[in-house]
Amino acid sequence: MRYEKTGILILLLISLVSCTKNGELIVFSSNMHGNYDIYAITPDGKKLTQLTKSDWDNNYPSIYKNGDVAYISRESGKDDIYKLNIRDKKSVRLTFLRGFNRYPTFSPDGKSILFISNRDGSNFQIYLMDSDGQKQVRLTKNDYDDRSPSYSPDGKKIVFCSKREDKNYNIYVMDSNGKNELRLTKNNADNFAPRFSRDGAKIAFYSDMDGDYGIYVMNPDGTDLHKISKAQPSVYPYWSPDGKRLVYTVFEGNGSNLVTIDADGKNLKQLTHFTSMNLTARWEKLER
Repeated sequence: MRYEKTGILILLLISLVSCTKNGELIVFSSNMHGNYDIYAITPDGKKLTQLTKSDWDNNYPSIYKNGDVAYISRESGKDDIYKLNIRDKKSVRLTFLRGFNRYPTFSPDGKSILFISNRDGSNFQIYLMDSDGQKQVRLTKNDYDDRSPSYSPDGKKIVFCSKREDKNYNIYVMDSNGKNELRLTKNNADNFAPRFSRDGAKIAFYSDMDGDYGIYVMNPDGTDLHKISKAQPSVYPYWSPDGKRLVYTVFEGNGSNLVTIDADGKNLKQLTHFTSMNLTARWEKLER
């Protein structure tokens, strides 16, 4: 029986949310028990709950404040997007068409989900669907590879990375309807997973512009670019609900763990202490 379908899971999640400070929760993917599955942890790292338990990989979770978790699952034999609610234990498949469907991210109002798909060709493009999987539409239409889309807090902009003529992934921003693209980074490195801060004043992302992957922050127009992570290779930044800290993954040895850090690069704290791979953390304050 799938783990997320059990009443035991719901009791654990209710307990998890009720005991965490201000109802905040971090979801992430990990292979600590074999396949990649989705986990939830309190921001102080004291309580961990497994959300999925499958014979296939489940990864790249996105959480909304009502308890919905969208994620990628290989249950169908390829990458498709599913949605699980941690309170009513319903898990449903949202994408069914050919191709791979990846990187789901909720809109600020929770009514829509951004994602990427190669259903219409070999390159990944950005798509939008209702949060129940209906009305799937394509937003970008080009010959390049577009990845990691996410919204600005007001829902008017989408930031993403794209591999274009210079053969590197750079950061772009566009209107939420897919128009008026603007390139923000101009370097010979790969730049991934951009995320607007909660107030829209900054964008965090990871890049190998100085050799190893690190966490960078810049203004929404690409100015004031600076690195905030420390020496270890670091990826997948995500802002805390109050916008004062970020959570991201640090690689060390044969594994990786989650850490949190102030937005100015100070006060680094390790959140997980596992020997597995722990990736793509998302931090949200849940409605009670």
